[in-house]
Amino acid sequence: MANALAGMVEAAKAGNPQALTALAHAQAVGFLTSRNVDLALDNLARAASVGWPDALRELQFLARKPVSNAAKLRSAVNVKALQKPPQRRALLEAPRVRVFERFATPDECDWLIARGRSGLAPARVYEDSGAAMRSHEGRTNTEADFELEASDIVLSLIHDRIARATAVPVEHFEVAKLLHYDPGQTFMRHSDFLKPGADMDAEIEARGQRVATFLLYLSDDYDGGETEFIDVGFKFKARKGDALMFLNVDANGEPDPMSMHAGVPTTRGEKWVLSLWLRGKPVNAFQTPRVSATPLPPEWYRNA
Repeated sequence: MANALAGMVEAAKAGNPQALTALAHAQAVGFLTSRNVDLALDNLARAASVGWPDALRELQFLARKPVSNAAKLRSAVNVKALQKPPQRRALLEAPRVRVFERFATPDECDWLIARGRSGLAPARVYEDSGAAMRSHEGRTNTEADFELEASDIVLSLIHDRIARATAVPVEHFEVAKLLHYDPGQTFMRHSDFLKPGADMDAEIEARGQRVATFLLYLSDDYDGGETEFIDVGFKFKARKGDALMFLNVDANGEPDPMSMHAGVPTTRGEKWVLSLWLRGKPVNAFQTPRVSATPLPPEWYRNA
């Protein structure tokens, strides 16, 4: 992979716009290089300046302007505004559930769907006690991972927004997933924490527990499809762009069985969700170098 990055850098230095765009995306997510959004935007602007359509379209989207001048677009990108989350509101305390209304714009929601939908495949679940994945009749939706090929600066800035909203650094994020539900599709009652035991203890020790789940709802033109916390009789249905965070652990960092939840089947329309698991320790999802191994502090678990 290091050789691939080196080749990308050399091609970018030579002015290849496709390589510049790929390098910008790698820098935005910290893939085999230090994460640097400003440098990523500079390289995206370089690619846009020579007419690379993908780079120009992304830069226009980030700048919220339809003009074609790459320099003007680059200067118009307000990184701090794009990273700023809305205030959170507590919905439940047992389990702990928080909502962030208007977390993303409708255009951002549509952008994420377009970036990830080509990778959709049948969703899978973990085996009862291990890390292996398999199909299951209780999960009938499709999903796609936002691996490097589907990641970009838009997603990177949304990650920053999530980090600020949750007080969990982006280095603690697993790879984001795009979830899609057609009418009748569902995700059975389940929990998101990693079940302690012989097969998972090493994983938990190395990368931490899945302390929280963050869901960004990318559509709302559907019936049914609520996120249901079955043990407490609570259902949540979001507007497009709203986000939900629920804690999978208690104030001591132990798995919380009350976080058991399900994706209720839709009866009409398509449901799209960005799903992200947050860990107690850095996970190095994109093999980023020089990431601190500092775990979340005890006060995070008490105050989340």
